[in-house]
Amino acid sequence: MRLFVALDIPEEAASYLEQVQSSLRQEVKADRWQSLHNLHLTLHFLGEVKEALIPAIQEDMDIVSAITKPFRLRMGNLGAFPNEHRPRVLWLGLRGHTEALKQLHLLLGRRFELHPGLAFDRREYSPHITLARGPKSGREGLPLADWDERLLQDEPPHWQVNHIHLYQSELKREGAVHTIIHTSSFEKDHSKKQAVLE
Repeated sequence: MRLFVALDIPEEAASYLEQVQSSLRQEVKADRWQSLHNLHLTLHFLGEVKEALIPAIQEDMDIVSAITKPFRLRMGNLGAFPNEHRPRVLWLGLRGHTEALKQLHLLLGRRFELHPGLAFDRREYSPHITLARGPKSGREGLPLADWDERLLQDEPPHWQVNHIHLYQSELKREGAVHTIIHTSSFEKDHSKKQAVLE
């Protein structure tokens, strides 16, 4: 099964992203504009995973979620990988409690390390939402600061993160279909064990 761990992006934030992407389409050409359908914020892409490993992954998510407090995020500024002068990816970043988000990514990674054969991204986490791949920049590069000023709202959407999801991703002719197969809520005791009264 093809799996990844991700956060929800609420509807208001998704609509905002669509507006930003629509405005950028008037400003720059790109090889491919990212579909914003079924939008989420990926924490770890796990790729093809044996079904026998899924209960352990779900337990890892529950353990990390039990010690994670809810935190707030909001939409940030535009950016590009590797940079605005040689852009391969155009993205919108996140602000708010991003340290809590990075800590969540790190703790999940530490749990996933315990499973030989489970692949996940070990690079430093840079939370972002991809808007376009292969944006065409002129000699001056992409005018990111100008776009931030003209195309982004002063008060972009913000929201509270309360849980994480394990998604199954199925590649179909009409595109990828993502299905939630497990949810772990923050600060919740996921232990199945009940206290025994004496």
